[in-house]
Amino acid sequence: MKSYSDTTLAEFLRLAASDAPTPGGGGVAALSGCLGAAMASMAIHFTVGREKFAQHEEALQATLTALRPMLDDMRAAIDDDAHAFAGISEAYKLPKGTDEEKAARRTAIDEALTASMRVPLRVLRCCDEAAQLLPAVAATANPNLLSDVEVSAIMLTAAARAALVNVFANSTMLKSDAAREAEADGKRLLARIQDVDATVKSTIAGRA
Repeated sequence: MKSYSDTTLAEFLRLAASDAPTPGGGGVAALSGCLGAAMASMAIHFTVGREKFAQHEEALQATLTALRPMLDDMRAAIDDDAHAFAGISEAYKLPKGTDEEKAARRTAIDEALTASMRVPLRVLRCCDEAAQLLPAVAATANPNLLSDVEVSAIMLTAAARAALVNVFANSTMLKSDAAREAEADGKRLLARIQDVDATVKSTIAGRA
């Protein structure tokens, strides 16, 4: 399958705007999370190595290191979401002529929906991990980059909201305990991220 995470931005947008089913909302959510983590990283890059912010160097370098795997995981989720959608499509195409085939098809659909539900939940977790790093960045980063820190919080919140929509798009078709747990976990993570967004805005306003 085509890698959407490795394609050009122009091609990604063309496909997202076309009648192709992927990249869809899940991939866009993951991309938004990538952009949020990238903006935090950029703010840190314009802070570290400068004598004026030397007292925060060690902590910011650690944050920069921590953000990298989160960004990479969300980038991978762009393609993982497309693969999961393909799995659902294939499951729905399975034969259903006999009772045995119907049962096997139902099992395959449930498994595919569960796999597809887990991708945006993973994005939510990455967004939460990245967001929890932002208050310290907002408090210590180069003031010239505070708008980018705020954009980071906005994008991570938007990505989390979009990811939660995609969790529910799959979970509501499942009757499993895992689906209910994913819904509750997703709601909890979004609430945490929204709290961070408010904290970041307040911190930045206080430094203005």
